[in-house]
Amino acid sequence: MGMIGYFFRADDETIQKIQDGSTADVVFKEELEEQLLDIDKAWHAIHFIVTGNPDECDDGNILSHLIFGSAPVNDDDLGYGPAMLVEKGTVAQIANALNEWGKEAFHEKFNMESLIKNEIYPVMEGEDAEEFFTYVWEYFVFLKEFYQEAAKEGQHVLTFIA
Repeated sequence: MGMIGYFFRADDETIQKIQDGSTADVVFKEELEEQLLDIDKAWHAIHFIVTGNPDECDDGNILSHLIFGSAPVNDDDLGYGPAMLVEKGTVAQIANALNEWGKEAFHEKFNMESLIKNEIYPVMEGEDAEEFFTYVWEYFVFLKEFYQEAAKEGQHVLTFIA
């Protein structure tokens, strides 16, 4: 099992439905599955690599909202708290900032010892660094594409750990 990172692209109307009702009833609907992204357990490592910070948010860095969002969309606890909203204006800023992150730049910031020292989930001592890099990079690419699509469509993003 574990702590899985999820992201959901939504228009204004869908966000309003979620705010007025249940998050899970909307984001896990089969007909909306193409709007939901699961990045497995790579979420914390991605956050740490792009921000250099193991903690949730640093308002001075737009990418600190990539994984942890900005504000709760409602009070529904999805396992590790409520879904966090990234409003569409911020989504566009994040998508733009992600353009600077190619594989080389991502690899330059990837440091296995630092991940272990900062207790970044799910890294464990003795883990193969290149295998873990490949795992995290693959999910980072999916997430980057997801945010770029949301920005292109003028959508909000919900982030949550379940």
